[in-house]
Amino acid sequence: MSDSQLSSRITKIVLLGPQESYTYSEREILDFCRLEQPFVLHLAEVGLIGRLDVGSMEHNYSEKDLRLLRRAYRLQRDLDINQAGVEVVLRLLIHVDELHQALARYVSPAEAPSAEVPPEPKPAE
Repeated sequence: MSDSQLSSRITKIVLLGPQESYTYSEREILDFCRLEQPFVLHLAEVGLIGRLDVGSMEHNYSEKDLRLLRRAYRLQRDLDINQAGVEVVLRLLIHVDELHQALARYVSPAEAPSAEVPPEPKPAE
């Protein structure tokens, strides 16, 4: 395969910072995440990813959706989890992320438990 053939088959998706936003088409998502269209549409229909653009009747996907789909791909590939299992795991991951965000709102960084090991006490002489 020549370089020109290879380069025409690569989809480049750039993740932007939290302040920036970009939406991906269904075709871009399918190419990048290597998932089957029925699976991606199922996740969109159950409300885990994407939003339907009423004007064009097409689903649009955010960076957050892209990260979830990449997780879904790894769950299927690495752990051989079926579609229903991936849906459950994704719902749990979303819930854990929401809990982390809620906790961050209630606990200031100064009050948060530290992962650092406290210094050992000096031995008495």
